[in-house]
Amino acid sequence: MIVAESRRGRRLVGRLDRGTDVLESLLDVCRAHAVRSGELRAIGELEQVTLSEYDQRGRAWKPPRQFTSPVEIVHLGGNVSEKDGKLFLNAYASVSRQRDNGIELLGGHLVAGRVFSVEFVIEVFDDLLLRRAMDASTGLPLWNAAVALAVEEPAAAVTARAADEQPLAAVPFEAPARAVAVAHVAEAPSWQQVAEASAEVEASAEAETPAAPSAEDARPSPGDWIEHPKFGRCQVERIEGDYEFVSARLRNQRLIRLSLDVLTLTPIGHEGGRLLFRAEPAR
Repeated sequence: MIVAESRRGRRLVGRLDRGTDVLESLLDVCRAHAVRSGELRAIGELEQVTLSEYDQRGRAWKPPRQFTSPVEIVHLGGNVSEKDGKLFLNAYASVSRQRDNGIELLGGHLVAGRVFSVEFVIEVFDDLLLRRAMDASTGLPLWNAAVALAVEEPAAAVTARAADEQPLAAVPFEAPARAVAVAHVAEAPSWQQVAEASAEVEASAEAETPAAPSAEDARPSPGDWIEHPKFGRCQVERIEGDYEFVSARLRNQRLIRLSLDVLTLTPIGHEGGRLLFRAEPAR
């Protein structure tokens, strides 16, 4: 088993050009940005793809198969490491395509793929070098070493980190009540101190939260929230007529229309600075 921990990294995000080879293009990105080890994931479509499968019993790769029809990427993941002193990208893909009898799912080791539209993310391990070598038990080139790299931290990063580590009292603005309540607790607080600090935070929150208006005074406005017994939490987008209908957006972005002739909206509090109403059948 090989386990290593990376604490310094970057994230590269980008899109590949149509017509290029997905693996070669990603390797070019890694070379251009000095990536030596990292994790890859990508989404999109390929104009054609070549996949291979490893024969575990025969300890050899089966002949790769090329699929020349367009495919959708269901999953594309892999990693970047070093093999024989060179940068090596190891990737596997699951793709789908439409056939006469339905959707066909294909998968395997990614040998090549012509890009139609591919967006990618590479998580870079700047303080780690992963090396591959032939593994006798599987016949595969697997990671056999993880080398920790010394990475010099830029001066700007050191300055920013030092500023972040300043105690709360040194921050040049008035800390909010909740931060003050937490700051009273020592580095290793007792359960009693935790309970007292929690009580202070709750009391502060209650004091800051305005009371819900009476049902006679409150009417929903765009931006307010409604708790519906069937649809759950939704946000008001517009009021129609003389408060006859309310159009509200659900969490799944579906727009619903509520009739205030059959529903009663009762204010029950606030959420995010907006009124929160409970919808109930009109009596």
